Amino acid sequence: MTDDLLDINLKKWFGFDSFRSGQKEVIQSILNKKNSIAILPTGSGKSLIYQFCSYSLEGMTIVISPLLSLMDNQVMQMKRFGEKRVVALNSMSNFEEKKYIENHLSEYKFLFVSPEMLQSDWLIRKLQNINIALLVIDEAHCISQWGMDFRPDYLSIGIIRERLHHPITLALTATAPEKVIQDILESLELPFDQTDIHFYDPNRENLFYCVKEVSASEKNKELLDLLTKYALPGIIYFTSKIQAERVCQLIKERTDIKVDTYHADRSDEDRKTIQHQFLEGNLELICATSAFGMGINKLNVRFVIHYHLPGSLEEYLQEAGRAGRDGKESMVTLLYSLSDYQFKKQKVKETDLLHLNISQLKKDKQMQESLSDSDQAMLQFITRGNIDDSEARKLVKNRIQNKITQLEAMKKFAETTDCKRTFLSEHFKHQLMERPEWCCSSCEYNITELLERLERNNENNILSNNQSFEWKEKIINLFSL
Repeated sequence: MTDDLLDINLKKWFGFDSFRSGQKEVIQSILNKKNSIAILPTGSGKSLIYQFCSYSLEGMTIVISPLLSLMDNQVMQMKRFGEKRVVALNSMSNFEEKKYIENHLSEYKFLFVSPEMLQSDWLIRKLQNINIALLVIDEAHCISQWGMDFRPDYLSIGIIRERLHHPITLALTATAPEKVIQDILESLELPFDQTDIHFYDPNRENLFYCVKEVSASEKNKELLDLLTKYALPGIIYFTSKIQAERVCQLIKERTDIKVDTYHADRSDEDRKTIQHQFLEGNLELICATSAFGMGINKLNVRFVIHYHLPGSLEEYLQEAGRAGRDGKESMVTLLYSLSDYQFKKQKVKETDLLHLNISQLKKDKQMQESLSDSDQAMLQFITRGNIDDSEARKLVKNRIQNKITQLEAMKKFAETTDCKRTFLSEHFKHQLMERPEWCCSSCEYNITELLERLERNNENNILSNNQSFEWKEKIINLFSL
């Protein structure tokens, strides 16, 4: 397809005059029948890429998505803007819904599924008789970050791809260093010479990267102080569900901020309600674990605070990228204490798989249930791969070392006195072309001016939220995912 025709169809199908950076190059790869891995910053319009390709190709597009809330959100948005041939198939679908989808599967243009649902033989058999134009793995970093930790079905997508006769495949993510890219290629069984890799600097110039070194005992005091200065809405990320609840309660007691929690112990109904309330502006602040925000298209989040040290720079940037998706200046703040790093490193080393008889463990269901979620996922991977005890122990040790290496990179980022934006670019093998004025806490900055600019942004947000949106603005919101 020529550049002119791409531009014409962009205007015709989506109402845009031009593509965002990276979109056209990835689309051209797919239309040229090349598998593609696209690493594009959060908010760069990744969903438009596969939707544009789908309308250009004959057949169904399968989108493998990691979270029920993410699937529901994407399906709801597509239906809202006129696409009726879209459906999500996941563990929340009841028997009648699954039966209806099964009987009408060939009528859908877009099928959103979880990696676990693709383990179903009846679904694969049905899909084998359908022309699949494109296989999309959304949030593809989950293959590397989650596959061996608690979502082993992510590591079976390559086998599923083979059973579906190797459709053109697009892996999308916001962050992926060389190791993650290699994991994606190997797990999906993508031939290197038949796969285009589109890699863009994950840095976003409107995010100010701030690290505040604070003792664990002083974190709550520091956090409450920041909440009096930062413009809302915002997200606070925790690695502990218990701590998220405690801090949420503290904020309710000490401030007038409308706040709630979002984590795995909340019911599905609660999480849907909380997500909707946050999107609609009825909640101003969310105390969340890492799953919250993935694919949620709230443009005006003014700050993200990390209460605990993330496990990797990839995780950090994924979560940081939920701020400032409207392009306006926003704060990303890490409350860093050395004790967080030490605790997290110790937790990474704690695995029963190095001390138990793995062959016996494979057969003993009661012993398996006593394992951590991470160990259970790793054992499932070992069992599926028919890996012997000796190789299994090597695999576990390598996985531990990789996680420690990622954690150490996160520690170096927190502690460096050099430009943190440059550090991030170099970690992802990019050369930072220009350092913006709105940069990081290692570079020269005026905190008073920063907060004044945030306040101006907030005032503009309030004005914008009180105005009605034209149809084109709504479409822009939809396809900025």
